[in-house]
Amino acid sequence: MPTHRAKATVYIDRDLLRAVKVLAASSGRHDYEVLEDALRQYLGSPTAESTRRELRELLARVGQRSDLTDGQALELAYGELHAARRVRRP
Repeated sequence: MPTHRAKATVYIDRDLLRAVKVLAASSGRHDYEVLEDALRQYLGSPTAESTRRELRELLARVGQRSDLTDGQALELAYGELHAARRVRRP
């Protein structure tokens, strides 16, 4: 079954990107294949599972204390995201 990919822009350390390119070239693969393999391995790791569990617990605690609807919570989250981006822009 073919994999459908989406274009993504990410910012990573230059040395790390160089290592990805070297590994890809030396193994006859594309950069994205090396990155996908690394992400799959990390996301299946105990560290990532522990982080997901902690996030679910945090969201459950916050959700219990909030009287916001899902729509209101989403609006608030996007408002904060846009505000943070405005502050970071040069």
